[in-house]
Amino acid sequence: MMNTKIEAFHEEDYDKLIKPIMITGHIISIWPLPENSSSRRIMFRKFHLFCMFFLVVVMSIAVTADVIHLLDDLDEATECALICTAFCLCVVRMTVYSLHQKDMLYVVNTMKDDWLSSTVEDRAILAEKTMFAFRLAKYFISTVAITIIMFMTVPALEIYVLGASEKVLPFRGYFFINQTVSPVFECLYLFNVTAGGFGGSMIAGATSFNLIVIMHGSGKFAVLRKRLENLTGDDPESTSVLRDYVIRHQRAIEYADALERIINVLALGQFIISTGLICFAGFQITSMMKDKGRLLKYSTFLNSAILELFMFSFSGDGLIDESEAVGDSAYASGWIGSRFAKSLQIMMLRSRSPSKITAAKFYSMSLQSFSSVLSTSFSYFTVLTATNDD
Repeated sequence: MMNTKIEAFHEEDYDKLIKPIMITGHIISIWPLPENSSSRRIMFRKFHLFCMFFLVVVMSIAVTADVIHLLDDLDEATECALICTAFCLCVVRMTVYSLHQKDMLYVVNTMKDDWLSSTVEDRAILAEKTMFAFRLAKYFISTVAITIIMFMTVPALEIYVLGASEKVLPFRGYFFINQTVSPVFECLYLFNVTAGGFGGSMIAGATSFNLIVIMHGSGKFAVLRKRLENLTGDDPESTSVLRDYVIRHQRAIEYADALERIINVLALGQFIISTGLICFAGFQITSMMKDKGRLLKYSTFLNSAILELFMFSFSGDGLIDESEAVGDSAYASGWIGSRFAKSLQIMMLRSRSPSKITAAKFYSMSLQSFSSVLSTSFSYFTVLTATNDD
């Protein structure tokens, strides 16, 4: 049997661990508010959410209009399409998270309770499964921040330092006015970077949140697996212990089901739009080899887009593997001659249907899906390149 000693792990330690993800979540109003939140805090959240919706929706419409306006210029049209897909995905994210605040609060509270109430051994397993995800999330937030800064500053440097004659907004957009004259251009520039900053924060916050909570789900199954492997029929309390493990298994499945409800529609949008993001970003890099500023800008964008898709796929793949392996761990326990063999068989049968995050039930988030999206993106990229050559 496993040692049940609980070593002190204070709330301050957990807050330090989750802080980067929680801060970005609060910036974009997706981090769920506690049930006892004051009415003032709730009203501020609603106002903040309304402002973000207004910014990203207006930018989505403006950049879509810019794509139509520039259809005759393939290079410029694909650049606008690249930014347009990113803003459209932000709208999808905000809608999904706003509709699933109850499930998100359950997920956040469960994750915190698991860290604070776990035994030494259980917390070591959680750390083993999730610490890489926490580090990866911090790295991703940094790369998105660098990308957004590049988008914000490169046009200003080209105009006011290098003396470029063409005035281009950082995140593009067609606003149906003469937007190249002062002070209209400066006002639109400020609006543009504000919307782009929120959009980038949405990408960083939402993706890092998804990565952490899904990897925690795989950690819950990993803890159960380790406990099952240490279960023996010689223990006189083995039947009651197994009853506790069955409850743990049910809770892990409930946690994964909550993640599925939150993320499944978002995952579909993520995988579809990521195909376009990677394709358009790659095309921009190849078509702007002489423009060093834009080359650097879209190289960082492509890096962030591929890393974002990998984070979705990697975490989903881990959840499938760990939930499916519960059956193997149950079989590896000391069940021979025990009184709990039949109960263990039921758990093994249930594990044959692993928990997973799907793209609106069409397919599962996994590394196989990641490779499929990259392959599809490359196919579209070659078509774009051939069209541009013609």
